[in-house]
Amino acid sequence: MAFHFVGIGGAGMSALARWLRHKGARISGSDLVESPILDALRKIGVDAYAAHDANRMGQPDWVVVSDAIHPDNPEVIEALRREIPIWRRSQLMGWLLRDYKVIAIAGTHGKSTTTAMTATILEAAGYDPTVLIGADVPLPAPWQGNLRLGNSEWAVVEACEAYESFLDIRPYLALITNIEPDHLDYHGTFERLLKSFANFSKHVPREGYLVACGDSHGVREMVKMLHGIGGHERPPILYGLGSHNDLRAEITARPPTYTEFRVHNSHWLSDAEPTLRIPVLGEHNVQNALGATCIALLLGVPVAVIRDALAHFRGVKRRQEIVGEAMSITVVDDYAHHPTEIRAALSALRQRFPNRRLVVVYQPHLYSRTRDQLHGLIESLAAADFAVITDIYPAREQPIPGVSAALIADGLLERDCPPTLYVPIKEQIPSRLIPHLQPNDVVVVMGAGDIEKIAPLLLRRLEARGQARRLTVAVLMGGDSPERDVSLLSGLRVMQALNPDKYHAVAVDPALLTGKEGYWGLQELLTQERPDVAFIALHGRHGEDGAVQGLLELLGIPYTGSGVLPSALAMNKYIAKMVFREVGLTTPNALLLSDAEDESLERVQRRLRLPVIVKPNQGGSTLGAMRVFAWDALPRALRKAFAYDAHALVEELIEGVEVSVPVLGVREPYALPPVEIAPKSGYYDFHAKYVPGETEEIVPARLPSEILELLQQTAVTAHLALGCRGMSRVDMIVRETTPYVLEVNTIPGLTPTSLLPRSAEAAGLSFGELVERILSDALEEV
Repeated sequence: MAFHFVGIGGAGMSALARWLRHKGARISGSDLVESPILDALRKIGVDAYAAHDANRMGQPDWVVVSDAIHPDNPEVIEALRREIPIWRRSQLMGWLLRDYKVIAIAGTHGKSTTTAMTATILEAAGYDPTVLIGADVPLPAPWQGNLRLGNSEWAVVEACEAYESFLDIRPYLALITNIEPDHLDYHGTFERLLKSFANFSKHVPREGYLVACGDSHGVREMVKMLHGIGGHERPPILYGLGSHNDLRAEITARPPTYTEFRVHNSHWLSDAEPTLRIPVLGEHNVQNALGATCIALLLGVPVAVIRDALAHFRGVKRRQEIVGEAMSITVVDDYAHHPTEIRAALSALRQRFPNRRLVVVYQPHLYSRTRDQLHGLIESLAAADFAVITDIYPAREQPIPGVSAALIADGLLERDCPPTLYVPIKEQIPSRLIPHLQPNDVVVVMGAGDIEKIAPLLLRRLEARGQARRLTVAVLMGGDSPERDVSLLSGLRVMQALNPDKYHAVAVDPALLTGKEGYWGLQELLTQERPDVAFIALHGRHGEDGAVQGLLELLGIPYTGSGVLPSALAMNKYIAKMVFREVGLTTPNALLLSDAEDESLERVQRRLRLPVIVKPNQGGSTLGAMRVFAWDALPRALRKAFAYDAHALVEELIEGVEVSVPVLGVREPYALPPVEIAPKSGYYDFHAKYVPGETEEIVPARLPSEILELLQQTAVTAHLALGCRGMSRVDMIVRETTPYVLEVNTIPGLTPTSLLPRSAEAAGLSFGELVERILSDALEEV
């Protein structure tokens, strides 16, 4: 038979696909995006692809649809058109389990862990069960992630209440971990949810068992409802921490690495009261282990086997999972997404990491859950020492007006504790969070969506900042500005200077859609593994104006130089002049023109004095610039400037000593020695700037020491006024004792004739050391 899975990348769907493939069925399937799960399925012969495409479905006998798939999916529509039978995932699972004695684990929280614990005990006891779990289990074959294919009559499965999918299962033994308001987008009310659990409980045959956690208020309400509607003849067996339960746990030890508890039992079990130890933390995990123990005891598993199996329990993925540690900061990944789960997870992490600051990065799951659980989410997250809230993971839902993750952040901010950041784009979380982290922090990345992707990114960023490994540096060069060739020279020189023992350099040309000849293009930058840092050597448009900086921030890649706004301000010479004057700096008088009409020419003649210099308002490298000594030359100069930019800056030409002062540093920027520029031609044009030997660069400038000090102070003031960081080069003219600020260049050239490297060399920094300093500043700013 042939099965086609719509949404095959989901945990439950992929497990069933593997199971059917193991049985010899022909399997195909689609998902919204590519993922490692699709790659793994292809390796076992599954035709898995992304995105959904009705033309690739083939000729299946059955189509299996995830509950997360909308009815307007093109493959679902095609299956209906062809009248191919359609099953829900739960219907297929029920069909596959029809010949098994099924142990079904249901409940709002703890299903995956309880299922894994139960399977671990039964495997140790020789039951050889088939197991399906909603999370991966880190165990070798016969485990395949969240699937274990056994050879016995027993099956242990996670049964979900969402969309009442658990009603497609006929369990021999059912366990309910707890019942709380959740999935109300489907059930509507808590009472209807309770009724759904009661109907699930009624599926247990008279010779079977119903087990439930009596600590849960929802479970106790469901039991009352079950009695009222004539449910299971045998009363449910209750377990938990409370004294009213049939099987009760008393916690006896809570050290950082395990939890120990004694089991007290009633008349229906033996008189022994064993002490058990689990290598996971929190009262909720004691409840989970007690539920698994109850099942095992009902099946006659010896206590010694239970004790040994639980002591060696390996856990499940994304449950307090340690991702790694860097710079004395531990990064943890956790699936908690409901207020109760968040409280339990944070409590367990407090036990595991006593006296350490707990930083929570939380991604809400579903608009409806955020709306229904808003108060509880705020209250539970308030237990953190620092919180970061990112946007809602919608899964199967469309946005709901008035519902936003910002409501959670606002609720926390109104409490004044914990300190809270709202970062809508999750890829920006590492750069926004790291400046707030402290040594010995524990960062837990939390949620049921795709927030788990941020944990390794954060860890990589911390490793990069601590230089804990060889870093990948994307050197951005080329681009689409008139200064492309200069940019390529700068970029290639940077790549040559990077120490190959510390850095892996990748050349990136953003002007290319796809890479070629040793360069990445935009496509590779967007799709390949993110580099640790970008070294921007792009000059002119789209390199210095904030455009590429904005792209890198969206991608969450730290970069050298200034941010979006400082770059845009510095690139706009006219606006930069206004900022300089606000902080008391002197600049030449200037006008901004967008045309060369007579009215504009007359305005220039009324407001400015000859000589003037005309240049593109946004540009660099002196391209398009022209000096004007007679008014009749002004129209030609404007036409030349307009060839490079829509606006031209007409500025009074100040006669004096031309100097350039580089600035470095992030926290406390400092100026390097001023460079005096003395072109042989008397004019610092493009030729004089970039042709070796055409200009004499004198470091330090031949000016009195007090003027040199004033130039350095002026450069730092201009740098800070625009909000620059990392590096800049401030160009000035000194007339007598007054420095006139011309512009700030946020991406100074790094060619053999460029001024920043010359000044750095005079200050004792080799070119390699300068590149290293610029990279270090970029990582420090993260």
